[in-house]
Amino acid sequence: MNLKLWDFMEFRRRKNTILILSLILFFMIVCSCQWGKEDQGKDRVVAKVEGKVITQRDLIRYYDTLVHPVRPANGQRETLPLSFKKALLEKLIEESLLLRIATKEGIQVTPKEVDNLYHAIERDYGKNFRVYLKRLGVKPDEWKADLHRDLIIEKVLEHHLKEVEGPTRKEIQSYYDSHRKEFQIPMQFRFSQIVVPTLKVAKQIEEKLRNGAKFAKLARQYSISPEGKQGGDLGYWREDRLPEEFLIVRQMKLGEISGIIHSPYGYHILNLTGVREARQLSLKEAAPRIVRKLIQERREKEKTRWIRELKKKASIVLYERVLKGTIFN
Repeated sequence: MNLKLWDFMEFRRRKNTILILSLILFFMIVCSCQWGKEDQGKDRVVAKVEGKVITQRDLIRYYDTLVHPVRPANGQRETLPLSFKKALLEKLIEESLLLRIATKEGIQVTPKEVDNLYHAIERDYGKNFRVYLKRLGVKPDEWKADLHRDLIIEKVLEHHLKEVEGPTRKEIQSYYDSHRKEFQIPMQFRFSQIVVPTLKVAKQIEEKLRNGAKFAKLARQYSISPEGKQGGDLGYWREDRLPEEFLIVRQMKLGEISGIIHSPYGYHILNLTGVREARQLSLKEAAPRIVRKLIQERREKEKTRWIRELKKKASIVLYERVLKGTIFN
């Protein structure tokens, strides 16, 4: 798998890390919701927010693009518990309320902002970006619409959430002392890769390497991965974050070149170029991370409070039987 995927997904999931862990929590938030009689039709309505409908298709696509970005290869339908479906719907309702505020207050995102973000992601992801979108069943314009929505929501939150105070030195020290395991850095591996589309080409490159060709030169010449232009260098990767296809680097010696590795994105050859031993971060090194984490936690707490108030004041109708019958595939 193209390692740029991980950077890309981290960006795309910046709010979903919290989303996945807090779905059930948000479901428990008290809101002024009513349970109504279901609407009829193929794409049935699962909720109405201030008169605006949310359909089964909306919910399924939301799930696919935000929570489950890579569909099962076997195409099997997934069975989700009703409690999870309700929690997922609550998050979609939340976004609907925030977008309504944006419209009411004239908060906008320019096409240039969306295009800049889209092209930045496309460059990072490389040639497999369109393949990824096709796998999701999402067209580029639909993906841009998602980015547009995300950027608007971020602007609404920035405009309305109160500023939170940063932690004190005592709080930073206390967090560090009670979470020392978080600051244990595992062994890290630096390696380069060459990615090609066919086994035949991979074997040809393997032969060139055996005959003394330079790895970086071949990467620049043949690799279809974006980092190929820089000689295939992927930088350092923590041992606990290595993709399954690349766990082999743990068994390699410094300077060693791997055999051919197959993944859904092509045929890879790796070159281990650096190793860092595991170690414990000092308080000074960990402090910036602690500050960001504590501020984010306080911001999320303030966001939860504000969202709760929005839901109490909003007119929201949910159609439970339709939601229960919604199949995610």
